Amino acid sequence: MNDIVNANMNEYWNGEGGQKWLRFQERMDVHLLPFGQKVIDEAAISAGEAILDVGCGCGDTAIRMAREAGPDGRVLGVDISEPILARARTRAESASHKNVSFETADAQTHRFAEAAFDLVVSRFGVMFFDDSLAAFRNIRRALKPGGRMVFICWQGTKENEWIRKPLEVIGLHVPLPEPPGPEEPGPTAFCDSARVKRILSGAGFSDIAITSCDTAFSLGNGLDNAVEFAMQMGPASGAIVQSEADEATKSRIAADMCEALAAHETPDGIVLGAATWLVSARNS
Repeated sequence: MNDIVNANMNEYWNGEGGQKWLRFQERMDVHLLPFGQKVIDEAAISAGEAILDVGCGCGDTAIRMAREAGPDGRVLGVDISEPILARARTRAESASHKNVSFETADAQTHRFAEAAFDLVVSRFGVMFFDDSLAAFRNIRRALKPGGRMVFICWQGTKENEWIRKPLEVIGLHVPLPEPPGPEEPGPTAFCDSARVKRILSGAGFSDIAITSCDTAFSLGNGLDNAVEFAMQMGPASGAIVQSEADEATKSRIAADMCEALAAHETPDGIVLGAATWLVSARNS
């Protein structure tokens, strides 16, 4: 059953958001590789395991986990964006991975086979549910007794320089939208670790561990790439779209963005600070 109730997210990721992600897919794979690796390392995958990847995107993490699980294991990646999943399927076929598949599904409501998976993982894919408690209850039902879950999510805007700095620049030119409420879905919806623990406990998970992970986040190999990324992806891009800024305003924003990001240029590109929570739990 494909019963998607998160209407706003569904519309966005099957429309403009999905197309943006596809345009930046290769770059996003590089940017997010360290975060996906943190999840894989924490999960400690064993050969032969059945794994569910929630919000799998273009399949980078799912394909890497399929290698870890081996030919006797299997990985199912689910996402609400059909355009993004089409790219994931193509990549898996090109890599000749037979033990990974992808399905269009909303993990909040999808009727997964009960107790079918040893492990559930997510790289920045669990912060967008309309009803997080219902979503994690549904996800837990898909886990075997004692099965484990590992995901990574963003901390708050204040802690994430890569989000905060572009927003500061844009705010000099256009009004910034009101931030989402503490219970509303969005990239930083799980910034409060106490809320995350409350949701997971309420959904029936046990052995909940939440670890703060501070790291670097590369916006691009050079200033032009970094400015393009900052203005077209993530929370800052949404502020530009909502303001309906004209081309002259966008040009001024780009110039100021270039100046602001130049201070963060390193041999590894334009690098800003990032803060995440690495979360693990078990199906009690």
